[in-house]
Order: sequence, then C-alpha cells, then structure tokens
Amino acid sequence: MSRQVVTRFAPSPTGMLHIGGVRTALFCWLYARRHGGRFILRIEDTDLSRSTDDNIRIIEEGMAWCGLDWDEGPVAGDPSAWAGAHGPYRQMQRMDLYRAKIQELLDKGLAYRCRCDRETLDARRKTVEAAGKVFQYNRGLDAGRGCAESHHDASQPAAVRFRMPETGDIVVADLIKGDTRFPADSLDDWIIARTGDGPGVIGVPTYNFCVVVDDTHMEVTHVIRGDDHLNNTPKQIPLFEAFGYELPAFAHVPMILGADGAKLSKRHGATSITEYQAMGLLPSAVRLALARLSWTPKIDGKAVESAEEELLTDAQMIQLFDLDDCQKSAARFDMDKLQWINQKLIQRSSWQELEPHLRPFLPAAWEEKPDAWKAQAIQATQKGKSLTDMAEALRFAFERPASFDEKAVEKFMTPAVLPALREVRELTDYSHDGLEAAFTAILERHSLKTKDLAQALRVALCGRPVSPGIYDTLMLVGRDEVATRLERWL
Repeated sequence: MSRQVVTRFAPSPTGMLHIGGVRTALFCWLYARRHGGRFILRIEDTDLSRSTDDNIRIIEEGMAWCGLDWDEGPVAGDPSAWAGAHGPYRQMQRMDLYRAKIQELLDKGLAYRCRCDRETLDARRKTVEAAGKVFQYNRGLDAGRGCAESHHDASQPAAVRFRMPETGDIVVADLIKGDTRFPADSLDDWIIARTGDGPGVIGVPTYNFCVVVDDTHMEVTHVIRGDDHLNNTPKQIPLFEAFGYELPAFAHVPMILGADGAKLSKRHGATSITEYQAMGLLPSAVRLALARLSWTPKIDGKAVESAEEELLTDAQMIQLFDLDDCQKSAARFDMDKLQWINQKLIQRSSWQELEPHLRPFLPAAWEEKPDAWKAQAIQATQKGKSLTDMAEALRFAFERPASFDEKAVEKFMTPAVLPALREVRELTDYSHDGLEAAFTAILERHSLKTKDLAQALRVALCGRPVSPGIYDTLMLVGRDEVATRLERWL
C-alpha cells in the first residue's frame, strides 16, 4: 500500500461506551498497529440534544482503561486541546471547515437549499404513498416539484440537501461483506446541513456529511465500523466523489448478539465498558474476548483451536490481525468465556502486571505496604476469577473481622485447639520456613491435623474458614496483629 494506513474510531457521545463500540475501536487499533499506521479518536458530537462533555469524558476514560491509545485525537480532560496534525477532533469545533465545504457544493450546483418544513414533507409523503410508491425526496411523483428545481436563494432560512445521482448502482466494496449494490433511484437527496438560524446561514451539518469531510481531511485510509453503518455508505460514496476525494476502504463489522442469539442486552452481562472495569476484569481480558468476536486468528495458516492458543497477547493479536479473517455473520458474546479468559490471564500475570489494576479495589493502606508484601498478597490470591475476588480475599489483611461465622466457630474453635493457638500467638519467626517448622512441632505436640489448626486460625483471624494458604495468611496479617486477634479466643 502506497499510503500509510490510517484508521479512526468516531463515537457519538450520546451515552455510555458500550462493548460494540469498544470492539470496533479495537479492530481499528489492531489494524493500524499491524500496518504501522495511525489510529485516530474523533468525537462526533453534532447531535446537540444528546451529546455531553460527561459522555466524552466517559469515552476517553473507557478507551484509556482498555489500553486503546490513540495517535491523534482529543487530549483527555481538556475540551480545548488535541494532539495531531488534523485537529480539532471534536466535530462541533470543525464547523468552519464543514460550512466552507457545503458552500463549495452549493456553488457547483451539487447541493441546494430546501425550505420544506415537516408539515409540507408529510403532506407530500402521503400523496406519494397514496399512489402506491415509496416517498423519496425529489424522486418519483415528487420529481420536478422539489426545492432542487425551485432555485431558492439565500433570502430565507433553509436546510441544505445533497443532489444524489439518479441512475445506476452505488456499489459498496466491503473488505468483510464483499460488494453490496444500492440502486441510485432508491436513495433520497439527503440533508447535509440542518436549517440555519437565519437567511443564508448554513446550519449544523449532519453526521453523514461530517464523516466524509473528516475522513478525507484526516487522511483515513480504512473505515472500519459496525455494520449498522452500511446503509449510510451509499450516501457517503457520491459525496466523496463530488469533492473529488479518494474513497477509503470500507469494512463493516457484524453486530454482537448474546450467547442465546438474541440482541445483546443487560441480561447477557454488562454492556458498558465501565461496568467491566467495576467487575474487576483485566483490560487485556476484555481486549482478547472482544477481538475474538467476529475474528478468527490464524497461526501458520490454521485457525486457533486449543485453549492455550486462544490466550493471545497484544503483540500476537497485532501480528495476526487481518480483516480477511473476520466473519460476515453476527458474533455471540459469552460472559462466561470472558470470565474464563480473565481468570487465565490473572493466573499468568506477574504481580507487577496485576498490581496497578488491583490497586483501585484495595484500601489506601495498600499504598503503604512494601513491594515484598504486595507480591506475596497478589501471589497468594491469584486463583481468583477477578480482581474483585482477589480484593475480597485480601480484606482480612487490612481489617479485623467484624463478625464470625457461627457454624465455623462451633466446628473449629474447640477446647483441643486452644493450647495450640496460644503457642501460635507466641511465635516470632514469621518466615515461611519458620512458620512451617513451628506448625509441624505444634501439631505433633497437640496431636492435631493441619486442618484443625489452620481452620481455627482462619476463623480467629478472618472471621470465616476461608483465606489464602495459612502461612501466607499469618504473614500478611503480621505477627503483632495475629497476637492481637488471637487474644479474644484465649
């Protein structure tokens, strides 16, 4: 390819950042990284009634948490700043460019002013539909009577419509779906700018117009987006051509369904990316699980099959990602599979890799602990399915139990074990080897099994008979605190 690959993720800040959008952003990111190109984040905020700064913040934070770093785009947290040569990257800050391009189309006769209000359009729609035809603006029975032939000047407020071709087919050559043909006579002359505030004023441009101008101005080579945008593409292609712009390559990614084949909803699991973060999932697990939706990576020409092969690193995904390996049909999202991937990645990660992700779920006292203690705490709880599981498993290390499992107390805190607990209280060597040697001797002296003493200690120290390995539990609580917690039982 002669040009550098440039992809973009262009969300509308009208709500949460959902997993469908994150999957699209991930594919754009992977493709750009695979080809040594640029990945752009662009905020499409022309829906003035629903776009908010708070939603933009959620998008920026969600993308950052997912690890999808952008080469060009807004500077997170600063609405007036951006990084990149083609900014600004919020569409409402690009109005001057859009209006200049609309005026260019008006001057060439490729667009025209339309003063039709809703009532007028509704009446004409009824007339056309009464004749058994589908209403399309300035087509069919309406041809020759619309604003395109009325030569309206700029003396009254008006919307602006793009003059679409009337014959032939518009072909969308798609890298995933193949060619899709749209008859030109089935498409409206669509509005590229809403009605302005006064005579001659070009109003806020519409999404489909801004996308074409931005993708060209930002040198986007590959438009990778959800297949709900496929029907927008035949509107956009003639606009690219009207400006004399080179068409980007299009790749429309299939939608995501629930595991049962139904439209994805809350009952299939969390759908907002912030919910996955709150659930204690690793960003790497989310990236991998979403990448596998509609994409089947191939190693040496063979699709990955085994569980071990599925656990790809980011570097492997970047190396292997190819739009040719994306399926056309809808993908099924499986929450259980995501949680399985998460658990496997937790188990495979070093404590240093896990620590920054685990930190937000732990109390402030975590920050004061030495690295050796943190390493032991993480390694002792790495069997957890999530970061929240790990944090819950470490709660005993930061706070004394407020209550005790009554059945466990009755079962394990027996008169036979109390003398052994007194000896544990007096121990001073809290190295792993020291504790193991002391336990062996204590158990032998009191004719106890390891389980008898370990479970009694867990109840006394944690309030329940569940904790990491007993030596880890003692070491994480610490000698002085162990002695204090045992006092109430002795």
